[in-house]
Amino acid sequence: MLKKIIPVIILLSLIVEFIPKTAEAIPLFARKYKMSCTMCHVGFPLLNSFGQNFAGNGYQMPEEDPKDYVEEIEEDKLLLHDSFPFAIRVDSFYRMRNDGEVTFDQEAPFSAKILTSGILRKDISYYFYFFFDERGGVTGIEDAFMVFNNIYKENNIDIRIGQFQITDSIFPREQRLTFQDFSYYTTKVSDSGFDLVYDRASEISYSVNVTDDFGVGILTGIANGNGITTANNDRNFDSDDFKNVYGRLNFSYGNQGVGVYGYLGKERNTSSVENNFFRIGPDFNFMLFDDWNLWGSYLYGEDDNGTFQSGKNTIKSWGGFAGVTHKLNDDWILSLLHNYVDVDRKPTLNVNVATANLSYYLMRNLKFVFEVTGDLQRVSSNHTEKTHTGEFGFVFAY
Repeated sequence: MLKKIIPVIILLSLIVEFIPKTAEAIPLFARKYKMSCTMCHVGFPLLNSFGQNFAGNGYQMPEEDPKDYVEEIEEDKLLLHDSFPFAIRVDSFYRMRNDGEVTFDQEAPFSAKILTSGILRKDISYYFYFFFDERGGVTGIEDAFMVFNNIYKENNIDIRIGQFQITDSIFPREQRLTFQDFSYYTTKVSDSGFDLVYDRASEISYSVNVTDDFGVGILTGIANGNGITTANNDRNFDSDDFKNVYGRLNFSYGNQGVGVYGYLGKERNTSSVENNFFRIGPDFNFMLFDDWNLWGSYLYGEDDNGTFQSGKNTIKSWGGFAGVTHKLNDDWILSLLHNYVDVDRKPTLNVNVATANLSYYLMRNLKFVFEVTGDLQRVSSNHTEKTHTGEFGFVFAY
């Protein structure tokens, strides 16, 4: 299968290479501030250090006066943008795979969403997007939260409230360049379906620069622990009376960073059987030779009763990913990713795949994606066939 995919990708790469390069575009924040997308992005959606600081500052410039971007209204307690701030993003793919009856699929559009973010007052802002088409269906609201930045005398204490991905503090899935996901984050180890992505949560973070080069960040949060499902008949979103806690401690020196993430949870099913679980592990993000970025996250977990039996039976899991991103030039970015998941007593959840992605930016807000993923897991009774895939697609934001 890979022998068939690789020549196609090479041919498409050569075709795109001769497409003329044109001017830069201006989606949501770039439209507001009249600057290029490259101010915040290595290549969208991947943020650079400036973009990370901008997002961490509640999607506001550090010295920004919100009144510079609003209508002239004679009211001190009302800020309205000159125009409603929103953008769209559409992802489309052509996908090849060697498992199942369908080996070539046209997935256009694969997803389409509308995004908005605005400032309610200095240091208070919101971020929201709605998936009005994902894999052929309406998904609804995913990210939807408010940010309270520098809540007391510019002291770098921030609060985020709403629904978002509880591993955003490590590596936000929404910023990855690959079609291939971060497998362990999305793996549902227990029978409850718990994973490390979207949830309704509240978190508080604090950062301090110990020296000019060395910084420390602390984040802690509390989550419902059952994702972003709809409310029940009692209008409760949580499915039990437990709340889960998570946090991350990270250290940075210049452009290098390491951290430790932990999640502690408890859940009860409809038969009042409980499962106690945790996830913990390191992450890293290193810049090498200016334009090589090496990053990764690995977690170990235990569910003391993940199958919700009357007699407890622990499920141990281990997994994570490592990636390399290299900006070849202003228009081409190479991204390599390795995913690994090992789940005790549920071997069908195991993953061992390697991905190579090449992104070409025809415009700053329009890119072409070429990707191949190879299955490295050995064939066994639980994994009867290797699955290799290839994608060619285009993504635009406006």
